[in-house]
Amino acid sequence: MRVKAVIWDYDGTLVDTRRKNLIVSRAIISKVSRKSFEEFPALVSLENYEKANLRAKNWQALYREEFGFTQEETDYAGSLWTEYQLLDTTQTEVFEGIAETLKALENIPHGIVSQNSHQNIRKNLKQFGLDGFFDPIIGYEEVGYENQKPHPEGLLFCISRMVDLSENDLIIYIGDHETDAQCAFYANQKLATKQVVSVGAMYDKADLSGRWKFRPDHIATKTLDIVEIVSKV
Repeated sequence: MRVKAVIWDYDGTLVDTRRKNLIVSRAIISKVSRKSFEEFPALVSLENYEKANLRAKNWQALYREEFGFTQEETDYAGSLWTEYQLLDTTQTEVFEGIAETLKALENIPHGIVSQNSHQNIRKNLKQFGLDGFFDPIIGYEEVGYENQKPHPEGLLFCISRMVDLSENDLIIYIGDHETDAQCAFYANQKLATKQVVSVGAMYDKADLSGRWKFRPDHIATKTLDIVEIVSKV
């Protein structure tokens, strides 16, 4: 078996976007609901926002369950995400060791599958000097609302854009949320064999994956652990 590609989640895996996403979410939720963000407990603090994201399986569930949005309101909020992300100037930071990890694994193709906007991701990675490592970048725009993670469509689409997968090939998929491990599980079901190996990115948070129904195959407690995991796999 050989590792043919490494695919990353973006938010909380490559880049710490928590504060930026909170600020953007506050603006979007206020516009759609016509209420102050302070009326929603999940938006009052960064801690509350992180907990809400961990509870929700994806962004659509977050909007429905935490903010009481209808599907129509959720769709409208989703349509605002790219515009509001690009307009917001809140600084984000690449996690420590990411550049070194990518350099160590530069002989392997890298891609991104995220529920963020691919335009926003590309813009931020270019600022960090990392955009050259990733092709393709699959954002929420490339996947129908009904097939967002944990549905495997985006991940399988990314794989198809990167490699011709044979039975002896493996794909590493790295993410910080149970949704990512679940997405890898469903992708393997579609492939009818275990070719997607999931890695939990726990280098900026407590490892809660033991409580998850869908657990990653490996845990990275720091970014450079990923290099060792790839070499062992």
